[in-house]
Amino acid sequence: MLLEIIQFLREIDQVIFYYIKELGLYIYILLFAVVFTKTAFVILTFLPGDSTVFTSGTLAAIDKLDFMTLLIIFIVATTLADSSNYLIGKSIRKIPPKRNLFRRFLSEETNEKALNFLENYDRVAITFSRFVPLMRTMTPFICGYSGFSYGTFLRYNFMGAVLWTVVWLGGGFLLGNIPWVEENLVLTLTIISIFVFSFTGYAYVKQFKKKAVTAD
Repeated sequence: MLLEIIQFLREIDQVIFYYIKELGLYIYILLFAVVFTKTAFVILTFLPGDSTVFTSGTLAAIDKLDFMTLLIIFIVATTLADSSNYLIGKSIRKIPPKRNLFRRFLSEETNEKALNFLENYDRVAITFSRFVPLMRTMTPFICGYSGFSYGTFLRYNFMGAVLWTVVWLGGGFLLGNIPWVEENLVLTLTIISIFVFSFTGYAYVKQFKKKAVTAD
């Protein structure tokens, strides 16, 4: 039963259309759950995120789903999921050292380096980590575990959630129903991802140079 549920969730981006009529408005709850669980729990990072939001945008373009409702639920799901992941990291940090397995892998020195990095590159690291696989789930956890300011985290996390949702949902809405895109969906998602990665790299370099000038 569990394996069947996992398999269903892994393929949700491919079957959304078929469940709209069957689930009605409950389809929005399902989409919220998929995006939330993907980000909130590191072990579920294999669930489709980008493609689910992109496909949802495609269906919104043909009036099968409501664009504004999708925009709101995806932003809220992402923001809450990252906050949940942050709190998980913070809670694990409070476990006594002798019973904390993470202390064996993350020394105090490593934790201090992570915290310094986040404090120096908070805007870029938190905002754009949402576009990088695995980092989107690890960054909130590390922020909570390292003791990084929740207020600062929440601000940039929300910015990242809005940007991520607009890129993928808007991309699906504008491009998803173009025949070539429909026939080459994986390639389209890859091209968009490369573009976003390039922009993220540029933002990191720009922030690094800015910090270097300030240090001098």
